Amino acid sequence: MRLISAFFNPIDDCDEVFNFYEPLHKLMYGNGFQTWEYSPLFALRSYAYILLHWLPISLIPISFKLIAFYALRICLAIICATCEAFFFRAIDKQLNRSIAHKYALLSILNVALFRSSSAFINNSFSMYTLLLAYSCWFSNALSLSVFFIAFGSLCGWIYVAVLGIPIALDILFRRQRYIDFIKWSIISGLITLIPLTLIDSYYYGKLVMTPLNHIHYNLFSKHGPTLYGTEPWTYYIINGLLNFNIIYPLAIIGIFLTPFIDVFIDRRYIQSGKVAIPYTMIVSPIVMWMSLLWMQPHKEDRFVFPIYPLIILSGSIGIYQIENLIPRLVRLIKLKRNSVLFVRRLFVYSIIIIHGLLSISRTFAIVNGYSAPIRLLTHSNTTNIFEKSSDKHLNICIGKDWYRFPSHFLLPEKSQLLFLRSEFKGQLPKAYSHLKNATRLIDNHFNDENKEELDRYVDLNQCDYIIDHDSEYPSKIQPNYSQQFEIITSIKMILPSRRSIFRSFYVPFLSVRSNQYTFLHLLKCSKFVDVSNE
Repeated sequence: MRLISAFFNPIDDCDEVFNFYEPLHKLMYGNGFQTWEYSPLFALRSYAYILLHWLPISLIPISFKLIAFYALRICLAIICATCEAFFFRAIDKQLNRSIAHKYALLSILNVALFRSSSAFINNSFSMYTLLLAYSCWFSNALSLSVFFIAFGSLCGWIYVAVLGIPIALDILFRRQRYIDFIKWSIISGLITLIPLTLIDSYYYGKLVMTPLNHIHYNLFSKHGPTLYGTEPWTYYIINGLLNFNIIYPLAIIGIFLTPFIDVFIDRRYIQSGKVAIPYTMIVSPIVMWMSLLWMQPHKEDRFVFPIYPLIILSGSIGIYQIENLIPRLVRLIKLKRNSVLFVRRLFVYSIIIIHGLLSISRTFAIVNGYSAPIRLLTHSNTTNIFEKSSDKHLNICIGKDWYRFPSHFLLPEKSQLLFLRSEFKGQLPKAYSHLKNATRLIDNHFNDENKEELDRYVDLNQCDYIIDHDSEYPSKIQPNYSQQFEIITSIKMILPSRRSIFRSFYVPFLSVRSNQYTFLHLLKCSKFVDVSNE
């Protein structure tokens, strides 16, 4: 499933494109978009993180950059699957085989892991490192556990350090290894932070510690992430049900059952003879992380990526404990003893099958409805639709669909994306300079207030091709360009304006009837343009 994700998983968030794929494309092939977060004025993002992903695809030439795009996603999918395999073995060792098997069966088809496993974004990277950190913690490799928490938070996403608190408490207070913890923390921090600082300082042209800059902006600046939208408190509940369906309430049950398990039921011992890690401590990161996220007005689904495996683990614990209560319930209602095994199996397999079917339905709905941008440009590249010239760069323009752009990796060699004016009034990224020191240049046309920068736009007569979808509500500034230019190729995609359960979950026949669809077009511009882009 992880490899399937590498080929079919759509890009959910424009952050993945503009903050990760585009800087990588710049470092590899010399052009790409720069966001304000990569401006030396702010220096919130790490080039060291980008270089880490450059390594496995560094030898792929520009003429095969589409292959580089999919090769990177395949590498990420394989890394995720490997981390999950380690986590499965650690669950088997620390908890028991039954919970481990339930975790494996639930995680294979889970749509949340399908979406996050191949995503080139720091939230997914933090999920990989958290899987390794908790695998080491469960396996008693404590020094490595501390290292992976440090590595994931400093190189990936600084806030996941919070998820290392249960590990720290276990080492400090339950195991009372104070000196070891301090030593491991310092060594892990230095091993990660020194090369990170050196690489980022080189690319920014000044001394930079990007994790500190990120904390300063999000916690102490006047603007903060609320500029990019706020969501109600129900946001994570709805997304949890979409991503985990029946497992989500079972995970909550698992969390509430853990204190009872630790006090009255748990009799596990690790090889050293000491009492094993309490269940409460194992699921506590979910409570910590979700409490932190719920307090923030700016909410995004990708913020939950790091704890996706822990939610499935908590659901597996909940299923296991309910399964163990079934014999008592059967005796209460005076059923025959040979009915116990049947009822237990029926309960477990029903949960796994229902979760699997709903996950497949959700996955198909996402792939079918939202993969049009990747499919359009992949098809256009592999079928040589673009008219290429040896002495001219193609200008491929995009307007209202700017956030759907899947990166320069999917554009042909000797081409660039340009922005047309649309009704979006926020700050768009800007093309990197072609100078060798492009990452060090200070451009005053960047701001941290999400204010529109007018130098991002070009005139319509500069475009060779346009990527645009047919909107329900076209306007003068945001027309349907398919009515003006030649359609080269089109891919069907869902219109998000109409909310429906059949949009969230694919049901044959019903989804097609219930949902509204449009087409994302690749358009060829005529030489003479009679429409102004004002």
